[in-house]
Amino acid sequence: MSPLKTAASVALSALATLSVASFGQGGAGQSPSAATLVLDSHDQLATIDWIEKSDVAALREGVIEKMEITYGDSVQEGAVIGAIHKEIAELTVAKAKLTAENEGPAMKAKAAMEVAASVVARNRRLIKYRPDSVSQEEMTKAEGEAKVAEAQLREAMEQDAINEAELALAVQMLKEHTIAAPFAGIVIKRYKEPGESVRANEAVVQIGNLSRLSATAFVPIDYYSRIKVGQVVEIQPRLEGSRGDQPIERKTFRGVVKFIDPNVQAVGESAVRIRAEFENSSFELRPGIKAAMTIYLGDDVAARPTAPAR
Repeated sequence: MSPLKTAASVALSALATLSVASFGQGGAGQSPSAATLVLDSHDQLATIDWIEKSDVAALREGVIEKMEITYGDSVQEGAVIGAIHKEIAELTVAKAKLTAENEGPAMKAKAAMEVAASVVARNRRLIKYRPDSVSQEEMTKAEGEAKVAEAQLREAMEQDAINEAELALAVQMLKEHTIAAPFAGIVIKRYKEPGESVRANEAVVQIGNLSRLSATAFVPIDYYSRIKVGQVVEIQPRLEGSRGDQPIERKTFRGVVKFIDPNVQAVGESAVRIRAEFENSSFELRPGIKAAMTIYLGDDVAARPTAPAR
């Protein structure tokens, strides 16, 4: 073999070895034949981010009466975060409740209708036996009064429905004086204190859910067609300035691909953004951390249930 052919063979062998290292064997517990794509160079690291993070706003204008939580507190979905002074709202509910429970107008209208209907029935019985016992004018008047009484009863019943709606509206307005957590999480920021005024839809606190996080990475365009939603991914944290000796950097967290950006990155047109989601029940990972990502490209791996961090 000539020296030139020997050099080419060595180069091809080295290239094949590199390909196997970055696009070859699966991780622990995976099929040895499962193809993987590993993103672990400094410019390829994924970024951990929130899935659920929200500025929780007051729904009503007013003055903060109390705040039930502070920085770092855990909250459950629906838990009370704080409250706006609600004395006027409570009085409005009490008034609306009395109005809704008032049955007098409807009872009065019903009684008037019954009386008018009985007069009409009596007149008709009299006319049946003695046609001249009731004048046409009296008959017309009685029938008109019966129709008016029926209309008054209907009006009273409609007013009752309006009163019930007004009560429901007052109750809802009172409820909106309480600021509740839209989902479970921890308090990241606290914008307002008791005694401070707040506008409607103005943020009071910021909460985020640490139990489920995402990882965003950029996949080389060469592998774009092989990435599928539902494929298993594993990430290993890489802390800035660390030499890889931190306990968190030795742990692996598994999730699945949830989103593949249909757009190629405008700069260079050499990568596609993907987003994976995973559980973080131990709260060990934090948004902003960088991580190496391994994507398992085989369908057999994607079909397996995800495993907890190890």
